[in-house]
Amino acid sequence: MNTKLTIVASAVMIGISSMANAANPPLINDIYSNGPQSPIVATTDLSAAERAAYALYEGVMQVAEARIHAQGCSSLTADVSIFANGYTTNNASKDNSVEVVSGGSTFELDAELDAFVAGRGQKVVVDQVGNGNLNGTGVSLYHADVVYNSVNNMMVSDSRVDVVGINGRPDSYSGRVIKDFYRGALNKSSNDYYTIFDWGLQSISKLGYPVNKYWQRSKSRRDNGDIGRTVFVKDRLVGANSCRITIDTVGSNNRDYFWQNGSLKIESVAPSAPVAAFEEHPFN
Repeated sequence: MNTKLTIVASAVMIGISSMANAANPPLINDIYSNGPQSPIVATTDLSAAERAAYALYEGVMQVAEARIHAQGCSSLTADVSIFANGYTTNNASKDNSVEVVSGGSTFELDAELDAFVAGRGQKVVVDQVGNGNLNGTGVSLYHADVVYNSVNNMMVSDSRVDVVGINGRPDSYSGRVIKDFYRGALNKSSNDYYTIFDWGLQSISKLGYPVNKYWQRSKSRRDNGDIGRTVFVKDRLVGANSCRITIDTVGSNNRDYFWQNGSLKIESVAPSAPVAAFEEHPFN
């Protein structure tokens, strides 16, 4: 009897040990291995157009995230067109907007930029233009308050949107994104020198209660002597199943304006699945 108890106890201890190893939190991202991204040393030179464009990309992503929770992670591909010049609300020539078209459905988001405040940063407000649809699912009332710090290496966004659920009625979603930006290698002969990277996390809530968590990554290549390309990727870390959202656009990204076209894609792949676009031209 004692022998049997010893065997059972040993098996339980081995199981607990295995579970403990599996439950260890993941290691920090490599870019933080030697310490935090300093708010001064790690400054980036994001243009006003880039700040507007990235806020608009986040808006598109958050609409997609709410739709995924409301309707499930069904495969979807949509066309994305974006133009941003970064002009503030006091400039009559301001033009910062993104349009998403899918299966005859469309929705549009516009960005309004406050003046940049030295030593503090810049606020960007993103609002939906009228009601819209994402591949037949009604989306409305998107609004986000986006804030960049003064050295352009942090962005925080608080948003809300109504999305029609499987019951045919709109549900209210909210989200918070916290992300940071960093420059590629300082070697000007490297393609990375003209690339802005970002890494961050986001929560999605329904009726004020958290329901999903996403991991965010992006690369945005400026068109210094080459075509510009921007790839935003979000993977669901907490939720019903694996789901990835990708925005991939090409075109212009210079100091004066950001003007690109491409696609929004939703697919059921694991977060560990490689992102082929990150390794393609002009990133490679």
